[in-house]
Amino acid sequence: MAVWFLCNEESFRLVANLFGMPNKCTARYCIMQVCHVMATKLRDSYIRWPDIQQCETISTEFEVKSGFPGVIGCIDGTHIRVKPPAQDRDSFINRKGYPSVNVMAVCDNKMLFTDLFVDRAGSVHDARVLRVSPLGNRLEHGPVADPKFHILGDSAYPLLPQLITPYRDNGHLTPVQARFNTVHSATRSVVERAFARLKGKVRRLKGLECTHISNSLTIIEAGFVLHNFMLLHENIHDTAGEEDTADDTEDDSPQQDIATGRSTVIRQLAAAKRDRIAEALP
Repeated sequence: MAVWFLCNEESFRLVANLFGMPNKCTARYCIMQVCHVMATKLRDSYIRWPDIQQCETISTEFEVKSGFPGVIGCIDGTHIRVKPPAQDRDSFINRKGYPSVNVMAVCDNKMLFTDLFVDRAGSVHDARVLRVSPLGNRLEHGPVADPKFHILGDSAYPLLPQLITPYRDNGHLTPVQARFNTVHSATRSVVERAFARLKGKVRRLKGLECTHISNSLTIIEAGFVLHNFMLLHENIHDTAGEEDTADDTEDDSPQQDIATGRSTVIRQLAAAKRDRIAEALP
């Protein structure tokens, strides 16, 4: 019943009728109990950062497909529409004017999510979400994998040794830099397809009407777990293109505050690494 609920957009009342429940309250209770288990007990089994061997495999497959070396994942944010709490509605209104939760996730080359952070309202910029997340702390202060590996993010994120972003297009990019940006964008598009597939299969995430925001967060996490479960246990081809990805196009204007306090050495190391990759691209 909970899986059916996540994959459809019908009300609790209709779900109760379909599954022979006495009323919508019973259906809601049963569904939320299962979603809670998925979001807490099953999350670490299905949303896992790759180990050393998996990093090698993912990196190789990314490079074979796109030519970009060392990639073990792509990061982005997506907005899930929610019913905001009455006492804090404004902080949930995103730049497009509707209330949401800004969800940050990393996926691999097969659209499996390997990291998830569901803890910030829709008004919070992607860079700020990264900064306060556990992954952001690891990227800033310690390696997330072997130093030769990295994840790709758009220009909303800071350039770090293990988070490679595109060159800022100021109208004076060199041919090497322009080529880098093109390959970077094509490689990173897998995370946009993953979000599109997520919302296409787990249709409940197109909009949540929970009274308590904590329940919305639980359903969102359960939805990501279900997405990975389906990818791992079904022979599903990449059909994400069937879903409109317009809602996942975010403001990628760079945020300067996340760079505050980072050492010049770290910035130089990251820039040098990006330059080496750009020069080596075919």
